[in-house]
This record gives sequence, structure tokens and C-alpha cells, in this order.
Amino acid sequence: MTGNSKRIVVGFDGSPSSVAALRWALAEGRALAATVTAVEVCPPDTAFLPATSMSLHPRGTVPHPGAGPLARIAEQVADEAGARLRVRRVSGRTGKALAETAEGADLIVIGAHHHAARLATGMGVFAMDCVRHARCPVAVIPERT
Repeated sequence: MTGNSKRIVVGFDGSPSSVAALRWALAEGRALAATVTAVEVCPPDTAFLPATSMSLHPRGTVPHPGAGPLARIAEQVADEAGARLRVRRVSGRTGKALAETAEGADLIVIGAHHHAARLATGMGVFAMDCVRHARCPVAVIPERT
């Protein structure tokens, strides 16, 4: 990692593996004096289009960046670690959205949804998409069992 202002971006979806990744990133951020940002990648908001049904918005309301239960979980993990954390919510469906959000970061951290033994045989689609589009190193942290 280079530069005066180091940045670590963590993909966070509230799963045990993303909590493990966030804990790892917070420890790494503390050691490197880096800013850590937890990013939740959410499905894009739906909009009404002409000639389509006028159904309700799938979430009932439009989500607000940094709001919601996942942001509170991420902030609780940071409080337990005694670390500062930024939280962001971005619209997208793939690891590419996380990689684009991390533009200019020094490191992206994601949790492995596969057991550590399976990581040798491959990663999930989201992780591969993130690795493929990232412009910085990507750390894939297995959930501790």
C-alpha cells in the first residue's frame, strides 16, 4: 500500500464470512493507519416504466446510504474492535460494483463464502467478478470455523 492516506474497502453483506473479513480489515487498518469503509452492494432500485405493472417498490421505501440493519451490524463490529469505520451502500449486483466503488483504494477485502478447504478449487461468482475488475489487491478472508 502506498501514499499518505491509505484506504481499505470491505464488501459487507452481514454474513459470518463478511464479519470475519470486516474484523480482519479493521485490524489491518489499525496496523496501517488506514481508513476502513464497509460497502454493502444492494440490488439496483426498481423504477416504474411505462407499460409495466404498478407494483410496490420491493423494499417499501428507497434505501438511504449508510442506513439499515447491515450498517448497524458493521458499526457494532467496529465498536467491538475499538476501530473507526465508514459505511456505504451502493447499487449493483456484482463484484464489479464493489471494485468500482473501491477505485483508488489500496486494498479490497471480501469474505469467502466457501469453506477454506474449497478456496483452492475456486471462488464464488461475486468474488471472481471483484478480483477481475479490481485495480488493487483483493484479500479473500475465510470464515474461521
